Amino acid sequence: MRAAPDQRPGDAERLRALRATGLLDAGPVPTLDRLTSLAQRLVGAGAALVVLIDTDRQRFASACGLSGDLERDRQTPLSHSYCQYVVEDRAALIVPDARLDERLRTNPAITDYDAIAYAGFPLRTPDGLVLGSFCVMDDHRRDWTEEQLAILADLAAAAESEVALRLAHGEQLLAADRMQAVLDSAHDAYVSIDFEGLVVAWNGSAERLFGHAAAEAMGRAITDLIIPARFHDVHNAGMARVRASGKSRLLGQRLQLTAVDRTGREFPVEMTIQANLEHERPIFHAFLHDISARMEALATLEQQRRDLEDERTFLHAMLDNLDTGVAACDGTGNLAFFNRAMRDMHGRDADPDAAGEEWAQEYDLYAPDGRTMLRPDEIPLARAVGGQVVRGEHMVVRTGDGPRRFVANARPIDTPDGRRLGSVVAMHDITEGHRAEEMRRARHAVAQVLSEATSAEEAAVDVVTAITDALDLICGEYWQVSPERERIDRISSHIRDGRDLCGFSGSEPLSFARGEGLAGQIWERGAELWTHTKGDGLLAGRRSDVADAIGIRTGIGLPIRTGKRVLGVLVFFADEVLPYDSDIAAMLDTVGAHLGRFVERRRAEDLNLALVTARRDFDRVVEQVPDYVWTIEALPDGTSRPVYGSPNGSGVFGGAPPSGDGMADAILARIHPEDAGALAGFSVALNAGEKAELECRVIGYDGVARWVWTRAVPRVEDGRLFVDGISTNMDERRELNEQREDLLRQEQQQVEQLRELDRMKDELSAVVIHELRNPVGVIRGYTEMLLDSPHLDETDRKHAGVVERSTEHLQRLVDDLLDLARLDAGHISIDPRPMSAGRLVRDVLENHRPSAYAKNLTVIEKLDPHLPMLGDAQRLRQAMDNLVSNAIKYTPDGGTVTVTGEKHEHEIVIRVADTGIGIPAEQYAHLFSRFFRASNATRKGIKGTGLGLAVTKAIIGAHEGAVRADPETGGGTVFTVTLPTSDL
Repeated sequence: MRAAPDQRPGDAERLRALRATGLLDAGPVPTLDRLTSLAQRLVGAGAALVVLIDTDRQRFASACGLSGDLERDRQTPLSHSYCQYVVEDRAALIVPDARLDERLRTNPAITDYDAIAYAGFPLRTPDGLVLGSFCVMDDHRRDWTEEQLAILADLAAAAESEVALRLAHGEQLLAADRMQAVLDSAHDAYVSIDFEGLVVAWNGSAERLFGHAAAEAMGRAITDLIIPARFHDVHNAGMARVRASGKSRLLGQRLQLTAVDRTGREFPVEMTIQANLEHERPIFHAFLHDISARMEALATLEQQRRDLEDERTFLHAMLDNLDTGVAACDGTGNLAFFNRAMRDMHGRDADPDAAGEEWAQEYDLYAPDGRTMLRPDEIPLARAVGGQVVRGEHMVVRTGDGPRRFVANARPIDTPDGRRLGSVVAMHDITEGHRAEEMRRARHAVAQVLSEATSAEEAAVDVVTAITDALDLICGEYWQVSPERERIDRISSHIRDGRDLCGFSGSEPLSFARGEGLAGQIWERGAELWTHTKGDGLLAGRRSDVADAIGIRTGIGLPIRTGKRVLGVLVFFADEVLPYDSDIAAMLDTVGAHLGRFVERRRAEDLNLALVTARRDFDRVVEQVPDYVWTIEALPDGTSRPVYGSPNGSGVFGGAPPSGDGMADAILARIHPEDAGALAGFSVALNAGEKAELECRVIGYDGVARWVWTRAVPRVEDGRLFVDGISTNMDERRELNEQREDLLRQEQQQVEQLRELDRMKDELSAVVIHELRNPVGVIRGYTEMLLDSPHLDETDRKHAGVVERSTEHLQRLVDDLLDLARLDAGHISIDPRPMSAGRLVRDVLENHRPSAYAKNLTVIEKLDPHLPMLGDAQRLRQAMDNLVSNAIKYTPDGGTVTVTGEKHEHEIVIRVADTGIGIPAEQYAHLFSRFFRASNATRKGIKGTGLGLAVTKAIIGAHEGAVRADPETGGGTVFTVTLPTSDL
């Protein structure tokens, strides 16, 4: 039985291996011939062969025992082949008689070559491919023995070894040819040298590169071929080190060296060295190629790099020299470049890691109003990244020196083929120009205001509005010094954009003293003031806290003055820290000067108009009075010149005096001769610059003599002497004086009568009071005895209690009347001794707590523990008892009574406050009068004598103290007692 064939003779891989052996066309192979000869002898076969199966023939690589054509041709077609079945079956084929074999019986080799018996074993490659067979044949039937077959198997294995060696050698030759072909076709020169530095390999590229043919180069020292003479010693020293150590530092590295060709031309080469061992000695393989072009290219690139670097340096220097800020970002939208102006603007360089959403916050970018931070899609550079071209975009950057205003132009950076490299923005600082425009608008607005204003106050108010809006400030105020120059008042306030500055500025009145608040400081200094409001203390009172809360950071003020006199103050506020700006300060100073002159001019015009009006009104008034008003100028020659004379001289002179230069002489000529001496004294006093009066008789133009009273005051203006006077007809007044004297005498008589009646009343009161004290004491004594009696029934006891209370009330009334009588007579006395006012007031409160609790009143006590003074404790207790009892009496149920006592320097101040019915405002002046009771207390039916407060005031006054009453905040009354203190 034979195995099914699994390999055909035409298999491509088998055929490649077959040709690789080189046996198909080779001549005699001695090793194989020895094996076939041995097989023929040992087996005794007619022929022994090594057969290789090709695509269409079988080739005898070795044959022993052939003759004729077979010996000459050493091959047959496959039609005569038995060995092809060994290849197909990949197994030995043993045939005792081919004529009887199913596959071979028709093979023409039986008849053509007498091939009857056959025994063949496969010849395999190391990879298992069957290339042919090792076989024996005979011309008669043979029954092959086991021993014969074993011999043939061993000899076939020996033949396989020879085939394997042939294959290996063929592969080596093929690889060598392939390597040589590669080396010959390589663009790099390939050079190998042995251990001694002699050339053992030299490819075509080496021939072309160095100009030496391979035959010429082989076996020569490498130093004679490609190494410049100046490097021979270095090369030989390196080879010596390698021979000594067996190692080289240059293996595997790319080296750039200088080589030399046959003509002596030196040029740069790049070389890579590898090494391997042959016969235990290293062989060095080098690949070299000319890098002249590369070096030239590198030199060109380096030059271009330097040129680009120079251009970049030039561009950066040019950009850094610009006052315009320039920034750029790359194609991914990341910041890539800031020039010097941009770095100075932001105080740092571009941050490539800053996201576009963070640019506004990172670099303090704001809208033109300077307050609203730009959104990411509003930033010019970010818009340019998106493809927009931005021109003339206004924006504000808050720098370390304060806000700066810029105009930004931005655009994308695109290549001609449409690739986007990034974007760039140029920011032109227009702060100064914008400020100049603001100031120009402010000056124009101020000039327009001053040309249209009809009053000084209107001009100042409109100037505040114009400057606040033009300079983009948050608020402006106009303050005016009061006529008496005791305070400065806020006249107007302008708040821009409807900002809520409630509690800081508005239309409500506000005044400061000189030196108080920002306006008062400017008034006092008489000069401009530029301040950062936070923490400077210039905003008086609560305004400082409110300014911090609403974000006011800068205050600017300037005086409005004429000469050295300050008429008012302009104050402006900003919600950001504005550094001092000399241009703005100069502009405001100019505005203040213009406004001061305008105000002064308007005031002069107003005063002139008022003077004209006043003179007209004065004339009207003078016409209505009988007095004659006049003014004359005393000339150096002793004469006089009339300046003014009222038009109603008839009531004084019995007719109109003459006008013109003769007026004074005409009047003087009518003075009664008996009064000439008084007239002379009158003239002397006036010439001495003193005020003078003259009462004399004047013969009127109607012939009637009248008493005329003249008062005159001299004054000097610009070295000229003027006399102002008024002359009054005294006839009626003299008559009235006589009547008044009569009435005065009558009134004095009536006053004497009233005093006598008052004395008699006091004496009667004293007698009545004295007479009442004894019976009241008796009634009170018997009442107390009745109340102490255990036999008194309940009804009688109640009646006795009513009598007791009435008696006590009558007793207090009598005591108060006695005290008042003593006070009027000056007989009341106090016994001052060291005491504690606080302890006394506390005792009084304790005595009255039951009555307070009965009305559900809250009693609050705030007394210093020790209030030393010299006083009469009994009298002071009486006074404080009156005040505390009144507070409880006049406070409705559920109210509060507060008593405080404290020491103020050298005084003790005690306050008794209640939340009671209060006192009408117009009645406070009468509160301490005897028998006076407030009208609302009378209406409510609250009982009282009206004597307690009069007694209290007398007692406090006797202690050199004072007591007063005031309305309490929220309702009620507060009584304040002030007493001198002393150190105990």
